[in-house]
Amino acid sequence: MFRWYLLIMLFCSTPSWAGYVEQDGDKTIIHITVHDWLWEELDPIRSETGIRSNAEAVKAFKRAFPKLFKERYGVDNAEVKIEKFSGIKIEGIESDLLAIAGKMAPDIIYLNFRKSDTYIQQGFLYPLTDYAKDMTDEERAFRVNPKIWPVIQRKGPGGEHLWALPHGGAIGKVLIYRKDLFDESGLTYPNEQWTWDDLYNACVALADPGNGQYAIALRNVKHESWRWLDFLFASGSRVLEYDKASDHWDVAFDNPQTVTALEYYVKLCTEPWVDSAGKKRRGYAYRDASYVAANQAWKNGKIAMLVGTIQEDVFARTFDPTVVGLAPMPISPAGERTASLNSKMLGLFSEIEEPMVRDAAWEFIRFYGSEEAVGVKTRILVEGGLGRFVNPRYLEMYGYRELIRFAPPGWAETFALSVEQSEPEPYGRFANPVYDILDKPIKEANALAIEDKLPEDRDAFYTGLIAEAAAVARREILAETPPAEMKKRRMTAAVFLAALITLFVFVFRRIIRDFTPPGIRHSGWQTKRFAKAYLLLLPALLTILLWQYIPLLQGSVMAFQDYRVMGESRWVWLDNFGNVLWNAEWWASVWNAIRYSFLIVVLTFIPPVILAILLQEVPHGKILFRTIYYLPAVITSLVVILLWHSFYTSTELGALNRLTMQIPAWAYLSTGLLLVATCILFAHRLYKHDAVPGAGAFLIFGGLLFTACWGLAAPALESTGKSFLSSLGATAPEPYHWLESHSTAMIACVLPLFWAGIGPGCLIYLAALKGIAEELYEAADMDGATFVDKILFIVFPIFKPLLIINFVGIFIGAWFYAGANILAMTQGGAGTEVAGLHIFYQAFTFLKFGPATAMAWILGFMLIVFTMYQLRILSRLEFKTTGGDETR
Repeated sequence: MFRWYLLIMLFCSTPSWAGYVEQDGDKTIIHITVHDWLWEELDPIRSETGIRSNAEAVKAFKRAFPKLFKERYGVDNAEVKIEKFSGIKIEGIESDLLAIAGKMAPDIIYLNFRKSDTYIQQGFLYPLTDYAKDMTDEERAFRVNPKIWPVIQRKGPGGEHLWALPHGGAIGKVLIYRKDLFDESGLTYPNEQWTWDDLYNACVALADPGNGQYAIALRNVKHESWRWLDFLFASGSRVLEYDKASDHWDVAFDNPQTVTALEYYVKLCTEPWVDSAGKKRRGYAYRDASYVAANQAWKNGKIAMLVGTIQEDVFARTFDPTVVGLAPMPISPAGERTASLNSKMLGLFSEIEEPMVRDAAWEFIRFYGSEEAVGVKTRILVEGGLGRFVNPRYLEMYGYRELIRFAPPGWAETFALSVEQSEPEPYGRFANPVYDILDKPIKEANALAIEDKLPEDRDAFYTGLIAEAAAVARREILAETPPAEMKKRRMTAAVFLAALITLFVFVFRRIIRDFTPPGIRHSGWQTKRFAKAYLLLLPALLTILLWQYIPLLQGSVMAFQDYRVMGESRWVWLDNFGNVLWNAEWWASVWNAIRYSFLIVVLTFIPPVILAILLQEVPHGKILFRTIYYLPAVITSLVVILLWHSFYTSTELGALNRLTMQIPAWAYLSTGLLLVATCILFAHRLYKHDAVPGAGAFLIFGGLLFTACWGLAAPALESTGKSFLSSLGATAPEPYHWLESHSTAMIACVLPLFWAGIGPGCLIYLAALKGIAEELYEAADMDGATFVDKILFIVFPIFKPLLIINFVGIFIGAWFYAGANILAMTQGGAGTEVAGLHIFYQAFTFLKFGPATAMAWILGFMLIVFTMYQLRILSRLEFKTTGGDETR
């Protein structure tokens, strides 16, 4: 699909996205494009000292390039231009993935450890082994920390090669803390002797959620396990292990040490306690998923500690060392403080067509992290007033030894310790999904802890979570499926595909029959008679062919392949379907999609109808009320999501919690009883008119509404320990964790859509209500009809075509367009990862296009019966003009 998209863009656009060679007289100009993230570091327009230091290093490279290129490649009068990659980008997708698919990626690709093997095995990277042969041992030692060599030089297509070079040195993990908050609490600062117990005790002393102060930032985000990984390493466990002799990777975190790390992390996040005001609290950590909100809370002194990184060349650029301190990660009960190690790495795109561009790109990568470049960067940092944050090693190396005494005390030692006692982040074969897999036990345990549903035998429960995650890792990462099991899956897939083909044939026959008017005789295409009509239709048909059916056919092929964006894709035939059909995570996402679609239908389909009827009957202020209800629709969807995300802050300071925590239990129960009574009233009138299925539906709906209201009242009723009647006036004892709890996260994702969508839907139904003839109401009054009878037997029958059309649109939208909303709200956490979002992650995060396409086909298969049923209904509908009898 994306290949076609990129081809169209290629022919329709003039700018070049990849590097190229330009001849200007006797001058050879070589254009190199760099990855977005790298460009952010060296953008010459920006004025920050750190960015200027990198930009100055680029200028030094450009000055040295003509002589260097002539000496090494024999090219006279050469000039290089470093340019930002400007290809197609879609927010949330790998920034260069679409360009790689079209073989127009930036010449210099940014790499991280976790995705490195995927990029190597997929053939995205050009091996640097031949280029690096003339690097001296001193250059290699200066550039690469010994612990990083296994990451950048390893086996790939064509043997063992060097695939990337780091720049900026190693990146270690440290504990960053606010000195002012420690001083206010009378605590000593963290140091190299700190243990997990010391960290926990400091969290207990520092946390004050009632005043918006938190002990440590452990945000509830996608890949939260990036922070947990340091506790896992410190416990003595590892994620993956590699046996070089057998070239085999294995899962290494299924052990008691990982269970200890998980239990400790969950305790920091969710342990129940009571503050000085008698309020019940959960955990000591700041859990908001918003990076902007977390960054602001840290700047405002509302977060005491966070797990951060320290880089070899410049320890920090924005921290004030009089307020902020750095300390090594705390020591675990196993006596280790091992944390994760990373580095910023640069590689060459494998499909660079011009050898001269590839040579120039390699020279840039080599120079950008060289001693000369680091010297230029150090000079600019010192001149810009950031010299005290530069690694003392570089200050001494480049003649700024007098500045070492101004460096923040202990930071150099902290960096050295963080690198010395560290392990590289997961980088092995298929390590791309590691953080996603490790997220599962964290989020499951935290969600259950928040709801007080953790089993009494915590160790056994945590052990089960880790064992389940390890099994998923072996299946997803190592593809360890026994032959007998694989045979069973293939047979299941064969039966499924046979049923799929049969159903498609049946459905299309029924659709053709249902939409063919009676008495129509087929008399061929009649191309001569309708030549002009066919000509007018041709552009639309070609557009549909190009954008719908060609991608559909290509997707059908991908579903049977181990699809590779580059290189030859391997046919796996039924394996993708077999693995998906037996994948519990996939079916869990389907169940989440069913829950989501049910809530969408209940909250965005039915309420606008009810609101339209009420606004129709209101005696005064109709225009005012309609304007008020429509106003949310003028706000963009992104603003709506961000606004509601701020409402969901999981303390009493959050707007929604501030409201709900003031509502007594009797108010929720009264609302539930009122809704039940209304549903019973409608059910009674339908039953009187022999509409038994409709009456039953209203009763079920009323029961569900009362259950929801009871769920909101339950925390207040259970908190007092008194009798039911005595507890009716109680309010919620603690804030709701809207986006972290399984019981509230899904509805929290739907409420913004309800708030923003009820107005436009209401106006549509109001317009339809205006078209109902008054004579119908008058006749009903003469027959003794009640208000409910008028709604059931006048309004609803006339609304039927409109209701069906809106229902189809809302239902399909709930299945296929849920991912963006949930991605922004919870990123799929707390049981909200719907099928569409699961497919998105599989395709564009893990590059598993074959399984993702199979999932999409299965999803379509599940909805095809619904589609057929709705099309049959639509084919039988009669549309009439308002107040008339003319069929349209």
